Amino acid sequence: MNQPDLLSREASKHFYEDRYRHGYMGHWSAFEKSRLLELIGKLNLPQKGTALDFGCGRGIFTQVIKQALPQWEVYGCDISAPAVDYAKEHFPGITFFVLGDEQFKNLKADFLHSHHVLEHTFDLRVTTTEMSNFLNEHVTMMHSLPCGHSGSLEYKLASLVRNGVNEKNGTYFFEDTAHLRRLSATQLDSYFSDNGFKRIQSHYANQYYGAIRWLSESSLSQVLQITDFRKGVDINARKELMKWRRLLFFSWFCFFATSGFSKLDRGTHYFLKRLLRIISTVLFFPVSLPVRIYIDQRSNKEWKEKHLNENGSDMFLAYQRP
Repeated sequence: MNQPDLLSREASKHFYEDRYRHGYMGHWSAFEKSRLLELIGKLNLPQKGTALDFGCGRGIFTQVIKQALPQWEVYGCDISAPAVDYAKEHFPGITFFVLGDEQFKNLKADFLHSHHVLEHTFDLRVTTTEMSNFLNEHVTMMHSLPCGHSGSLEYKLASLVRNGVNEKNGTYFFEDTAHLRRLSATQLDSYFSDNGFKRIQSHYANQYYGAIRWLSESSLSQVLQITDFRKGVDINARKELMKWRRLLFFSWFCFFATSGFSKLDRGTHYFLKRLLRIISTVLFFPVSLPVRIYIDQRSNKEWKEKHLNENGSDMFLAYQRP
């Protein structure tokens, strides 16, 4: 797929408005929500304050912030009006606004959060400056984004493919085409250090089992794309990719066959997908359930024991300006 033109605010605005109208970012797992609760708890924030979820999308993680900080005033903002409209409708206890709304130009936050925003933004320097405009002098921030460090399963799979790792921006060939960069932790540090921020916490996820889990929860086309053995750099790489295609297809199917009665985001062929999930669940549930439980358990254990290991494909970095 060709990368869309996202190098201006107006182009980005139209692109994401169209995406949100078609159900973009409509669902996040219970594990990802509980992980955010855990990470906010580690920041030792005061009992009261003002929090801003920058790039809040549909407000799903904004609601998690409110749960973690019940006595705080919580706000969410996004470039996309359809996303903000959805958030207002579904989370009435939180104030949402479209970025640039003059009514909120003087809002100052004591805690700012962004979840997979910084890899999308058309100009990272512009975005970090906009973030800074919403911050009090003494403030804590936490950002989650793809990690550009080597060593994760995703990095290894990308390295098996010709031009699988973009030398200019660090992205992997199978990523969302709207991802404009994949940074290292020190690269992100440089964007905030000029404004007096220092990194105080670093956590990393999806070193191995976490990657298997998110791929198993993804679409089949994603699994087939990431394991396209025809694009291997040599015969050994192609064999390795074929092995991973078999393994990931099996794990994907086990997740698919245990989700027949789970919530499914609406989209193209919704009813057909729903029917196939139900049939697969009825036929294969006894076999697929133990596999899903095993992957979930190993992934949770990986996060608990290896969240400080820098070879993850996702990172969660906290900054503070004292």
